[in-house]
Amino acid sequence: MSSGVKLAGNCVATYEELKLKKTLRAIIYKIGDKSQEIEVEETLPASSSFADVIAKLSDSECRYVIVDFAYDHEGPKNKICFVAWCPDTANIKKKMLYTSSKDSLRKALNGVAVEIQGTDKSEVSNDSFLEKCKK
Repeated sequence: MSSGVKLAGNCVATYEELKLKKTLRAIIYKIGDKSQEIEVEETLPASSSFADVIAKLSDSECRYVIVDFAYDHEGPKNKICFVAWCPDTANIKKKMLYTSSKDSLRKALNGVAVEIQGTDKSEVSNDSFLEKCKK
């Protein structure tokens, strides 16, 4: 099911910067209240930690997050992870909108290795990312 929400022009270009130039650790996307477009809300520089990224997630607002997740498994590795963050306490209409709009962003971002659905902070913990990335 698609919601008809479109991507803002800089969504893919910002992702390509993270993927190819390695200048960003994370991109936080939101659906604009007025525009009803998925847009870049914030970027975090490559010097940011994983904890910095997770700290940006609100307990009441849905977001999409791309994280360049660095971990050590038989040597240092990185995987690009897509997080659909829809906390349990978010507005039900917003959760439905974000859930039904996810594929339009996800399909536009080539090279994402791992997809994570998060409804509380335990589902987006370092251990949770590590478990999914090692598979």
